[in-house]
Amino acid sequence: MLDIHGSLRLRPFALADGPVVEPWLDGPGLSLPGGQLRREWPRHLVGNARIVALIAERAGQHLGFVRLDCGPDRIAEITLVVAPAARRAGFGSAMFFAALLHARQLGLRGFVACIDIGNGPALAFFAEQGFVQDGLVGERIRMRRLVHACDHAAPLDIG
Repeated sequence: MLDIHGSLRLRPFALADGPVVEPWLDGPGLSLPGGQLRREWPRHLVGNARIVALIAERAGQHLGFVRLDCGPDRIAEITLVVAPAARRAGFGSAMFFAALLHARQLGLRGFVACIDIGNGPALAFFAEQGFVQDGLVGERIRMRRLVHACDHAAPLDIG
């Protein structure tokens, strides 16, 4: 468990978190599989060794969800969702920072995020976290960020 943003804690996702998180995944650019897979998505998160799923909570209240789908190239696709009632309070940035620390501990090299073209708030959020646009994937903008990026610092001139 990791303390961030005051008393906000990030802990591993548990099966019991599924019913709380599921409605949050109905927003723009987010989705759950259909049919039988829809009922099994929490088990998939818990049972898949390459997926790191975390819950952000404070005083027992669920405030957010982070998923890192880690590839063999040590690049993780990140999904970050703040509970609707907790948005615009800095929790998303705090959750991203915690995910970044976790990624460093796991030895990950980078993140990718795929965001709907029309989702201005998400595009702005990821840009503020140091992500840069890296092309289109269907109707989504692919953004990337190195895990060890220096957060907008100019590169060193070694010469």
